[in-house]
Amino acid sequence: MKKKLSLLIVGFLIWNQALGYGALSVRDLSLPKDFFPAPSPNVTIDSVQADPAFPGFLTFSVTAPHGHYTVQGLSDLRQTLHEIDVIEKLNAQKEGTGGGMAAGAGESLKETGRGAKNLVVHPVDSVKGVGKGIGKLGGKIGGVFQKKEEGEKGDSFLLGSTKREIAKKLGVDVYSRNTYLQDKLEAMAKSRMGGRGVVMVAEFLIPVGLIVSVALTASGLNSAADELVNDNDRSDLFKLNEKALIKAGFTQEKATRLLNHPYYTPRELTYLRFYFEKLQGVQGIRALLDAAIAVAPGVPAQKFLHEMQIAAESMDTPPEVKGIQLTGEGVALEKEGTAVLITGYDYLDASDFGKTLADQAFGLKLKLGKKSVEIWNAGSVTTGFAALLLIKGIQSRRMCLFGKAALAEQP
Repeated sequence: MKKKLSLLIVGFLIWNQALGYGALSVRDLSLPKDFFPAPSPNVTIDSVQADPAFPGFLTFSVTAPHGHYTVQGLSDLRQTLHEIDVIEKLNAQKEGTGGGMAAGAGESLKETGRGAKNLVVHPVDSVKGVGKGIGKLGGKIGGVFQKKEEGEKGDSFLLGSTKREIAKKLGVDVYSRNTYLQDKLEAMAKSRMGGRGVVMVAEFLIPVGLIVSVALTASGLNSAADELVNDNDRSDLFKLNEKALIKAGFTQEKATRLLNHPYYTPRELTYLRFYFEKLQGVQGIRALLDAAIAVAPGVPAQKFLHEMQIAAESMDTPPEVKGIQLTGEGVALEKEGTAVLITGYDYLDASDFGKTLADQAFGLKLKLGKKSVEIWNAGSVTTGFAALLLIKGIQSRRMCLFGKAALAEQP
């Protein structure tokens, strides 16, 4: 029986290794059926490629009627498809509304110099791309969540609140890095301020009926943070988050530095505030705050955000979390009798990278002196990688960021 099991595992590993050398498709990722929340029928995912600069992460090429997107990461793919759906529905209503906000947004898109090329939703390895992704949201300015959005100061204060209100009704993130969506929201807000197109916003409904969060999960923490973000401007949100972090035991200096991170949006920083509140008192959490302050923009920052979400949500599941630390590949939790390595990757297979990750998890088990160790991955895990872990006596969970955790049995 053991011999047959070993042959089966070897077969899985060989199959998975062969897959790793071929072109990936969305189907290869084995995503849950409800992963895509009502995507537009006009959207095409042209290609899926492993990111050579960041093993374990994927880059998606997506084409929509209004332009082309290069999207990095499963979480951003899910959010982007929802945003595309919103944009296309607004465009479809353009003719029936006689202009108004949808038409104004369309004209705004035509007038921008961005066009339909090289839009990177979450840029990684390009300094120019990083600036492009966060430029509209502004750079680092102490004490105010970077630069205030246009119109959220002086006599035009209502423009910012109007933009947030419209984004909330459309079920999208007012702080999205999607420049197409930002142009739409801004044009619609200006149009509404001018007394046009109010009816269209009131009647426009998105089937999903929820605010787009970074991870689009049913996370109670994210939902609570979303409410706070949607009801407060940047300045008030900064003060609320700073006060909460100080109350949780962190210094004002560290709280301010975190809230002025040059990459994270106000929504993402509010998520982090809720995660740190949830994990307050856990041994090692202060070092994680330092890591959050120092994390590099792009993929590293998103990976850390996702790992912190999974760690915070684990607080509601026994056994109790006794300690937390940053490792070379993720966030490690120490629980009674077991160690958990939380990884924020999109896709793990039985490649050399997967084998290194398995070795690190096994080393964590020995270092902490635990009877067992688990890997909780944010995204997809192939059968080959699961088989590799099975050989080493490591349990695994997949799709942890999206509420779908399949627990592999121990041998």
